[in-house]
Amino acid sequence: MSLNKTLDRLFDEIRREAKRNPDFANRLDAVLQLHDSRRDVPDGVVEDVASYSPASGGGAERSEAEGRVAPAETPAPKPITAPAKTKKGEPAPDINPAGLYKREGEAALSAALQGQKLTALRALVTEHNLDPSGVTSTLTRDELAAHIVDQAKRRAERDEKMFDY
Repeated sequence: MSLNKTLDRLFDEIRREAKRNPDFANRLDAVLQLHDSRRDVPDGVVEDVASYSPASGGGAERSEAEGRVAPAETPAPKPITAPAKTKKGEPAPDINPAGLYKREGEAALSAALQGQKLTALRALVTEHNLDPSGVTSTLTRDELAAHIVDQAKRRAERDEKMFDY
């Protein structure tokens, strides 16, 4: 079976489970908090998911022997990542292309990118991984801005399909 078919089946199962199990849907929403969800998720669920560390290989659902209480864990501090910088050491613009596109639309994102220099746009592409195929290195400033808008649109459409449950 191809990888795409396997992933399609996996996400179909996730969508089905989210439809019939509100607790599972809440946990998904907590993990994907950056997504502009139409659902309200209790803060306790978000905190529980935030304390999950994939590197430790486990999460909140650990089984303990009956009658025993799991020891309280202190969540590891989140790593601080510096924003991507231009060759001159300038940080990337404080713009989330996909988020701005979803909130305010294509015109607002284009306007926000209009005043940015080519080096700042390249840093933005790097920070948000908007060039997975490596095609932007030869683009002009205007072409790069159009590429960013196109990638933000694609992500917004993908997210809309993925989280439509």
